[in-house]
Amino acid sequence: VAAVKDPDAAFFKKLDGFQPCEINELKAGTHYFAVYGDNFFKSVSYTIEVLSAASFPEEKESLRSVEGQILSKRVELSKFETEYREVLSQFTEMTNRYAQEMQAIDELLKQRNEIHACYTIAPQIKRSSSSRSKNKASFKESEDGLLARDKKQSKDRSKKKRWYNLHLKVDKRKPCGMD
Repeated sequence: VAAVKDPDAAFFKKLDGFQPCEINELKAGTHYFAVYGDNFFKSVSYTIEVLSAASFPEEKESLRSVEGQILSKRVELSKFETEYREVLSQFTEMTNRYAQEMQAIDELLKQRNEIHACYTIAPQIKRSSSSRSKNKASFKESEDGLLARDKKQSKDRSKKKRWYNLHLKVDKRKPCGMD
């Protein structure tokens, strides 16, 4: 059940129960073998296999080498698991932040587009089927409005100009604030 919830855990726990094979040299004589386990309620059958390792010297060394590598890999895997969990946590945080940032940007762009839409929606012009003279009069009124606006802007400019033409006596050799 835990492996289904966290598939990475199965990978990281794969070598936890690993026990290397014991290859021992036995001297001539009588030997007793004891088998132990954690099952006290039922009897269990075991098979003990005893082989002569003298006929497999290369295999014996290869087995010891590979099992040594497996044991060191188990230690590496334990260290890697903690590093992996930290990075996975950071990755999850970053992907969540990415989604939030993307959503915030989309929302801001949507708001911007709505504001732009307000500028592009022109008020409807009232059209009437009256004579041409009224159209000429309205054209004159709009021209008069433009002229009045231009005069007002020129007055504003002259006020600004007067303000900027103030001549202040400044001695360039003295720094400001020093008498």
